Amino acid sequence: MAADAATLKDLENNILKLLSEATLEQILDEDTLIDVLEQSKKTSTEINERMAQSKIVEVEINDTRNLYTSVAVRGSILYFVIADMGGVDPMYQNSLVYFKSLFNKAID
Repeated sequence: MAADAATLKDLENNILKLLSEATLEQILDEDTLIDVLEQSKKTSTEINERMAQSKIVEVEINDTRNLYTSVAVRGSILYFVIADMGGVDPMYQNSLVYFKSLFNKAID
């Protein structure tokens, strides 16, 4: 999406540059300016179609990500509870293997 937006910006800048450098007679008579405008129109149409599809995919990704928010919150709470148990009593300091097994059991 960023590359497409940059391409659109470059096309706009190129058109504006050509228009600012051309005189009134050149604007009407020059074929290169007309060709650039036609090519820019085709390119911008293609880019706008891709950007529309990208926005649809972005919405789907965000919806899917939001489905896992509650799991992420529970996982972070579980992690910090187990990690802070060592502050209650040094006896509760756990190895990484034990911590992973506790974490997986709680998630299951």
